[in-house]
Amino acid sequence: MEGGIKNLFALTIITEIGDVKRFAHPRRLVSWAGMDIREYASGGKSNRLGITRQGNRYLRTALIEANQRGYRSAVLGKDVKARRAKSSSAYVAIADRCLQRLNKKGNRLLLPRSRRLLLAGKHPNKVKVACAREMVGFVWESLNQAAAA
Repeated sequence: MEGGIKNLFALTIITEIGDVKRFAHPRRLVSWAGMDIREYASGGKSNRLGITRQGNRYLRTALIEANQRGYRSAVLGKDVKARRAKSSSAYVAIADRCLQRLNKKGNRLLLPRSRRLLLAGKHPNKVKVACAREMVGFVWESLNQAAAA
């Protein structure tokens, strides 16, 4: 598997979310999935901790599993190209923006976000969760577009 969202993960995401219209903003979906950042603030100082894990564990697991290998490369394989050929251009555009967001391109000096985090000494699991949190917004957008159609 090349990474990304395939049939089983897509089915899990859709069944766990249900009606996406109940989430007015992607941040609400992130919070509902338990992928919000915990923060402890006292005396003018704030300490950011890991994710809350207080939400839907099945959705959280599916999103993180979808990023197990997908955060490493921006190269599209034959399988992904075949799936994109069958999809509408609006969904492909959303997927392209997601891919660019997770793997920022452009300047050669600017490394992809996941690579920057890894080179900064972050644990690979933290990088996967960070990429999964960013992916939630694009999942929310595509589901909202599908609900509107």
